[in-house]
Amino acid sequence: MRGSEWHKWDLHIHTPSSLCSEYGGDSVLVWDKFISELEQLPSEIKVIGINDYLFLDGYEKVIEYKKDGRLKNIDLILPVIELRIKEFVGSKELNRINYHIIFSDESNLSTQVIKSHFISGLTAKANLNPEYTKKYSWGGVVTKDSLIELGKHIYNSTPAEKRQKNNFLEIGFNNINFEISKIKELLGEGSEPNTFLENKYFK
Repeated sequence: MRGSEWHKWDLHIHTPSSLCSEYGGDSVLVWDKFISELEQLPSEIKVIGINDYLFLDGYEKVIEYKKDGRLKNIDLILPVIELRIKEFVGSKELNRINYHIIFSDESNLSTQVIKSHFISGLTAKANLNPEYTKKYSWGGVVTKDSLIELGKHIYNSTPAEKRQKNNFLEIGFNNINFEISKIKELLGEGSEPNTFLENKYFK
């Protein structure tokens, strides 16, 4: 009789749509190469997680390829949201913790529900102006546009000799973080339930 069968899972795969992508762009050519490389993964890898930080664009595109008959070697594709939280770790060098939420796949939880009931609730604030002592100079719901605005704020308030790049979206993302308590509230683990996400994620 056949015994247990073990498969490998990789739940941290970025795509060409990722905020900090190193694939060389978000073009059709780059995507075709990316999907082809996923199709050449070792046969024991059956489950992957698409992790493009705060957004699901890359996951949705991978699912489109899967529906078109590609990625037959992969049994399950999961959407993963990665957030940097406010807590620091480390001794010599302090780094922020990356917090991952692995959501159920699209057969059990649509990306629209994740966007509506989790991503759209992500808010942040920042004070980039020393004249604002009691208010914030930037704040609101986290979208690509709002991250670009935050990135511009940071870039323009940085001395010219210390500016390294002007990718405002990436600058904004690299300087945003969240409180664990707020994340738990969005997931329905606080005082208010979220029955749309209940039992459909791991942290």
